[in-house]
Amino acid sequence: MSRAKSPAQRTGNPNGAASPEAAPVVYEGRAPRVPGHLKAPGREVWRAVWQAGSGAYSPDTDRNIILRYAELHDRRADLLALIDAEGLSVVGSTGQPAIHPAMRYVETTERELRAIETAIGFSPEARMRLGIVAAEARRVAASPADF
Repeated sequence: MSRAKSPAQRTGNPNGAASPEAAPVVYEGRAPRVPGHLKAPGREVWRAVWQAGSGAYSPDTDRNIILRYAELHDRRADLLALIDAEGLSVVGSTGQPAIHPAMRYVETTERELRAIETAIGFSPEARMRLGIVAAEARRVAASPADF
């Protein structure tokens, strides 16, 4: 029967807990100011994302993706308002009832939103896969000696 190698002889990737140097970076500053061009839905999303991240996102690296996410929410709200005003069904080119053409854009916008939500960890599965849990990140940053 073979024996385990001593730690001095081991090569490859570590199997144990992460070292303090590998602790997640936690942004402790204030969230960026809401961009002025965002409408009400986008502003609300912007604030909610930065608050939910509470340290997991950095304005330097994550600002653009969160901005895109907020802009997509504005676009979705505009499209849904248009559909609500004009009705879900419209008269097609040959007189038949058809789904409002803007619904295609709603669907593609929602697809983009889901992709960004996965990227920034806005579902339990995505957070587990990405390892982004703001509370855990703060705990590790506060006490790296626990590892």
